[in-house]
Amino acid sequence: MDLLLIARKVFRHKLITLPILALTLCGAVYVLAVKDPVYEASSSYVLINPPAPPTAEHVARNPALGRIRSDNPYTRFSDQGVVIDVLTRSLGSEMARRTLVKAGADPRYTVASGAGFGSSSPIVQVTGIGPSPAAAIRTANVVGHAVTGELDRMQRAKNVDSAYRISALQVEVPDDARLRASGQLRMLVGVLALGGILLFVALSITDALDNLLRERRMALAPDESALDNLAFLDPEADLVEPHLRTNGRREHVPAPDEQRAKS
Repeated sequence: MDLLLIARKVFRHKLITLPILALTLCGAVYVLAVKDPVYEASSSYVLINPPAPPTAEHVARNPALGRIRSDNPYTRFSDQGVVIDVLTRSLGSEMARRTLVKAGADPRYTVASGAGFGSSSPIVQVTGIGPSPAAAIRTANVVGHAVTGELDRMQRAKNVDSAYRISALQVEVPDDARLRASGQLRMLVGVLALGGILLFVALSITDALDNLLRERRMALAPDESALDNLAFLDPEADLVEPHLRTNGRREHVPAPDEQRAKS
């Protein structure tokens, strides 16, 4: 089915196809012109392990070290991905999102591990979302500050001394934001695809109805082949009365003058 044939079908069934095309066009205009764009800014933090707890020799030389809470339960894991998972769950809760929204963040932010393809990584990836570059950068800064604060809070809750806590060092600053075209483009493609599907279904249904009506008209119409056979009959044969036929041949009918002469 070429484009010219499709255009003819669309024009022939314009009462159905034109509203679908109009709705599709309105949806595309809404996505491109009305819907707010989405910007994102990224920030990342690397987790740094604290120093090892003081040994018995250190405590013997400095007894004050024995009174310091140096046992950090979060340093017992060989993979810091566990700590990142705890941060992700804590900052992804509904209560945390409401708190950060009050602080000026967009609720669509994400906090995740920087690991990829199953590898472990001590990097926490923060992605700020916003309708403008400034809003996305502000969200990344607010959420990044919350990451460092939550990391310190969960260790302080275990009475770990500040010198023996895991710290977060910022390695990527959210100084710029980029337009996330995937979301807007995905929606635009979805609108166009939905319009195309509706147009295809409408054309298929109308074609099926046209074919059904055409078949019914042909079934009710007279047999054209029989009419063609009648056209080839001897035109004089239709003028002969049936009772004048004998064995399929016409008998000679005397003219009126001949009948008077015979009488």
